[in-house]
Amino acid sequence: MSTVAALAVAVSLGACGGAPAAQQTGGQQSEAEQATTRVVTDSIGREVEIPAEIERIAASGPVAQQVLLSVAPEKMVGLATELTEDQLAYLGEDLGGLPVFGQIYGGKGDFNREAVAAAAPQLIIDVGEPKDSLAEELDTLQEQIGIPCVHLDSTTLDTYAPLYDQLADILGSERAAELADYCRDVVSEVEAVLAEIPEDERPTVAYLLGETGTNAMPNGGFQAGVIDLCSQNVAVMENPSSSGKGSEVSLEQIALWDPEMIVFSADSIYDTVGDDPAWAELTAIKSGNYYRVPSVPYNWVSSPVGVNQVLGVQWYMRLCYPDRFEDDMRDVVGEYYQLFYDHDLTDEEYDALMDGAVRE
Repeated sequence: MSTVAALAVAVSLGACGGAPAAQQTGGQQSEAEQATTRVVTDSIGREVEIPAEIERIAASGPVAQQVLLSVAPEKMVGLATELTEDQLAYLGEDLGGLPVFGQIYGGKGDFNREAVAAAAPQLIIDVGEPKDSLAEELDTLQEQIGIPCVHLDSTTLDTYAPLYDQLADILGSERAAELADYCRDVVSEVEAVLAEIPEDERPTVAYLLGETGTNAMPNGGFQAGVIDLCSQNVAVMENPSSSGKGSEVSLEQIALWDPEMIVFSADSIYDTVGDDPAWAELTAIKSGNYYRVPSVPYNWVSSPVGVNQVLGVQWYMRLCYPDRFEDDMRDVVGEYYQLFYDHDLTDEEYDALMDGAVRE
């Protein structure tokens, strides 16, 4: 979710209360009040007074929701966006009973202020890419809504460990600390392997989306981080789009790029492309070197750009460089689902997730 959208969500909470206690008393607090609060510094340097013990939290939008569901689903008082049945199967069926607060984009939406007021979160957590004016806007929002708001940066693979470190501190969460260590280990492994592979020896790849497979995720775009990091993304464009839908191109352009490998999003043409004569002469299709990105409970590579990429980069590295890894992909995926979703992955679930996602 964009920061602007996240802020719009927070603005809509304005009906929920007045200014924090410190502001209501001109900044003066008694010793008793100080004992129940503490000050944390968020990712953009804001010092925010929060409750010393936090048991009720809310997410500003879907990216924050995804992160908080991996750390403290029991503390969430509602959802920013409704979870699908497929997602609930991995994240926990009981989450389906939480109220959905909604979110606001461009001033439109059906945000339920009454539901937020009834849920009474102690803290609103915003996760994503900051913009220059964010600190001032969040300060203003806190005055309006009477609920502390913190921003945590989460944009690239190397930001996920610090993100969880901050959540470990803010929420007093051992689980978050464990996830931070896991993220650090994954990034270290990926960097070590890539250090041994010159860029010109990495496969040329196109990440294609859409009903016709002719939307490409641009090289250098916000959503293409995993593809760009691990391989040569052939979709080089001026002004790369950051949209999760990619940029529309022609099949002729894809043929000119003629990548060695293609990865398709789950809602694209993976199932039919092998029988389509229009695609038959592309190197990746002709050689059978094309795959589908796993997508439950979240797309492993993009949309959202979030901690789902920590699993996605492990899958994609093993897809590109199978000879560089000795572990079993089943074990890698199972460990992630256990750590992040507290879900014991069955063999049947694994097979369904990886349909079209592994080399035969």
